[in-house]
Order: sequence, then C-alpha cells, then structure tokens
Amino acid sequence: IALRKDKDRLGEKQNNLIQKQSNLIQKQNALINTQSNSEPLPRFKYDLKEDNNDKYLFPYNGIGKILLKREAFVNKLCDEILDPSKVEEVSCNHYFRSARGNGKTTFLKLLGKELENRNCEVYFFKHAKFLDDYKEKVFEQAQDEAKKTGKTLVIMVDEVQENIHSGHWSHLLKESKNKVVIGAGIPQLEGGSPDFKNKHSSSEMYFNCQSKDMEELIEVFMKETNNKNISHELISKICHYLCEYTGGHMYPLLKFCEHIFHENQQEQLNNYLS
Repeated sequence: IALRKDKDRLGEKQNNLIQKQSNLIQKQNALINTQSNSEPLPRFKYDLKEDNNDKYLFPYNGIGKILLKREAFVNKLCDEILDPSKVEEVSCNHYFRSARGNGKTTFLKLLGKELENRNCEVYFFKHAKFLDDYKEKVFEQAQDEAKKTGKTLVIMVDEVQENIHSGHWSHLLKESKNKVVIGAGIPQLEGGSPDFKNKHSSSEMYFNCQSKDMEELIEVFMKETNNKNISHELISKICHYLCEYTGGHMYPLLKFCEHIFHENQQEQLNNYLS
C-alpha cells in the first residue's frame, strides 16, 4: 500500500511537471509574438573564404587559412536529407551533434551551399538564441513562399544547446511536408530539449581514413608544403597515421597536420628526411 501511494505521488508530481513545462512553452510563445519582429527570416549566406593569405591553415577550425570542402561527405548527406521519400514525410529534421571544435559551423555552411544548389530555400540562424527574434507567422510565410516556388524550405540552426526551450521548436519540428530543419550542437542536450527525429552521431562528422575527404587533405598538403623532398606517399602516410591517432576528430587532426606541414617546420622535416 505504501509503495502504491508513493507511486501515485510520483505520478502526480510528473504530471504537474509536464503541465508546468507546457505552461512555460505557452508563455514563451506569447512573449515571442509580442516582443519579436515581423522581418523576413535570415537567408543563408555562404561567407567562408576559400582563399586567404594568412600564413596559418584552417581558419574555420581555429587554426589557419585552408577550407576543406569535404564534397563527398556533404553530397552524401544532401542526398540523404533530400531523399524524396523522407522530405515527403510529415516530420523531416536532423540534429548533427559533435564536440566543440569539430567543425559543425563550417559543416552547416558547406551543407547550406549545396542545398541551395539543389533548389532549396535556405535560412540560417548562426545561434539558436536568434530564433526568438522572429514571430511564428514569419516562419509560416517562409514556408508558403517556398511552396509557391516549388522549393524545399530548409531552416538551419547552429548552437541548438543555447536555446533548447525556445517556443519555436514546437512548430519547427512538428508535422509539415517539404520542410527540413537542421540543427547542430553538442552531443548531449538537457532534458526537455528539442525532439529531433534524426539524430546523427558525432562519429559521422569525423574524418575517415578510407574516404575521399582524406584525398582532399593529402592534396592540400601536397600543395602547401614547400619541401620538394616530401613525396605524395609520405604525406599520405602521415595524414593516415594522424587520422587514426586522433580518431578522425577534426580539431586535433588538423592541428597536428598544420604543425607538421607548416612552413616553419620545413627545416625539421628536411633534417628528418636526410
């Protein structure tokens, strides 16, 4: 009897918590509609510089000047995201989770560019907190406009973990055809976070030693190094070793590569090779 009473009390507390959460979302929605503006959503803008005279490599991973386009990886994901059988579903959304410094923002912009090339109407929020700057009807207008032009509406949201309780998630992730919502953030979100249907594991964004991305990385360093004694084979071995050593995690992989192949290390490499 005592256990049953405890169970009933626990159930009542859970129901009260759910009701409070529902009331909080309603209040947030009301606040959004009174304080936010009616301007159009922020359109996607591809602003990654592909040619920079900075002496360091990989600026978008906090290190330097070269942008890895990862075309094979991006194309594969676009094929998956825009699969007609999935886009026609009533709930098509994706959450890409990865640790900080693993290139999520760069990835979103590369993905956004390819989605635009594939006749999508793409909007981009560089931080989830900016969702609350817009009224719900503005999102509805964007979807109506995309439908008129025969395009798929794509809304991309970076740093999802910074605004998991936004009232907008309820309508962004609810049932709707020809709308794709793509979020990116840290691997573990708190309870009550947005319920993305397709959660992609961190490992999907890691470099794969056997992928075409590795060919791009090798070619980058073949082009960047001033040391004619370094063969394609040697650079390939070094890149593959570092990929395995770092588990393909973008930041340490590129950090090690930049250190080894940087022009300031050319003399050391020459001494090593001789």
